[in-house]
Amino acid sequence: MRYLTWLLLVCSLTLNVYFEWQRPHSILQRLFNAQPVQQTASVDIPAIAVEPHADTLQSHEPLADAIRDFKQGNILSAVNEWSDTDHPLQHLEQVYRWLEQLRGKLAHQNTQQLADILLFVQRVLSISPTDFSALQLEADVYFAQGEYNEAIDRYIKLLHLYPEYTQLQDIITNLITQQLAHLKKQNNWHETIAQGQIWLSEQPSSIPIIAAMVEAHLALNNALEAELLLSQLSEQQRQHQAIAPLKKALDNTTQQVERIPLVRQGEHYVLKAKIAGQDIALMIDTGASVTALTAAQFEQLAYDVSYINSRRVSTANGITEVPFYQSTGIQIGTKQRTPFEFGVMEQSHYGPGLLGMNFLRHFDFEIDQQKAELILKPR
Repeated sequence: MRYLTWLLLVCSLTLNVYFEWQRPHSILQRLFNAQPVQQTASVDIPAIAVEPHADTLQSHEPLADAIRDFKQGNILSAVNEWSDTDHPLQHLEQVYRWLEQLRGKLAHQNTQQLADILLFVQRVLSISPTDFSALQLEADVYFAQGEYNEAIDRYIKLLHLYPEYTQLQDIITNLITQQLAHLKKQNNWHETIAQGQIWLSEQPSSIPIIAAMVEAHLALNNALEAELLLSQLSEQQRQHQAIAPLKKALDNTTQQVERIPLVRQGEHYVLKAKIAGQDIALMIDTGASVTALTAAQFEQLAYDVSYINSRRVSTANGITEVPFYQSTGIQIGTKQRTPFEFGVMEQSHYGPGLLGMNFLRHFDFEIDQQKAELILKPR
């Protein structure tokens, strides 16, 4: 971990030197490009006594106090005195020197000192919200505090503001990879999925992120979600060394014989399915050609499905018009079908829906009445 911290600090310092060189009125450019003073004819110019303007004195006195306080280690007093000057943005070069000094000490700071540096940086950002150096140091402080998700978020924000600095992408990728490994070590699968969704929106083709999320879904027995992630990959990507073992594990899971617990209701059996991420109670109905949900069940997932059409179907109450929808898939146990169509029984508001043959026909199935289990075997 200490090696990675030093590596991050070196990368940050390198970027900062580069951006300082590119900045107008750069201190580095003045140092390296200074021209020798040319000899000119001596001209006597009478000295003119110029009284310093009152505003100038007022603006520089607080800065002098700020410099003294910073040298004494009172960094919060220093930044507040700087921000209280009449024109704080005119003194950014001094602030940049402070930021560089603070960045060089990050690896040796304790918890309280890191908290003070973070407050220092955030005070600078309240005056100059898009300043590159301050935003970068803010991200580095979060990393030094062990707040890796916050550090990644700050670097992503920095890349959005400065997309021309493609070097930031490498830093983000390295931080994400490190955090995914940390979450895996902790078996923190829910956090892996939650953060992975955020990071995947930034790096939609990232194999490490997709692999980590698939592994997390498999660990949580969410075979459907794992399958949906893998379905977005090309055939070549599925052969990647990080993806191929997960694809094999998913195939083994879906090929196993599965016994689904049932709840008896009179002469019928009810099981728990998952549609569009929602737990839905369905009663097995081998006489129904399609699966159907009640109006109340449909309300749970109405925003995660898409309308297909309306069809005339035969029900116990005669011929009726039924709207049909499509979800990303249905999962019962570890068995899933993607995508998946179902109808909505708009006149039914209570009780379970119906599990029809549009799911069951894909398996050899039987009901063990003694154990109250639905046995699903791959065809």
